[in-house]
Amino acid sequence: MISRGPGPDGVGAAPRSVAELAATSAGWKVELGEFGRWLTAEHQVVRGGRRWLVGLTPVGREVVAMVVWRDDALVDHARGTEREMAVLAHRTLIGIVEDRAG
Repeated sequence: MISRGPGPDGVGAAPRSVAELAATSAGWKVELGEFGRWLTAEHQVVRGGRRWLVGLTPVGREVVAMVVWRDDALVDHARGTEREMAVLAHRTLIGIVEDRAG
């Protein structure tokens, strides 16, 4: 499901951070920690009778994990920089909304 290739045409610039990602849709819920650093970011979509959840969380100083849930099943995951995972989460959500996800 996760595609690291180029995003669809006409979508606009891909977000480069969780803050930019959250600004793309009111559906993003971002939990902030004590010092203002984000702890989790989640976006839920119901499509075709299924509940999708795309989530991001920092797992190290330079590493962010992205997980994709469909209903109660983990269907995909990836790790990379915040920028890589923000772009990937953005493209994954576009795929879900455009019904290109499995």
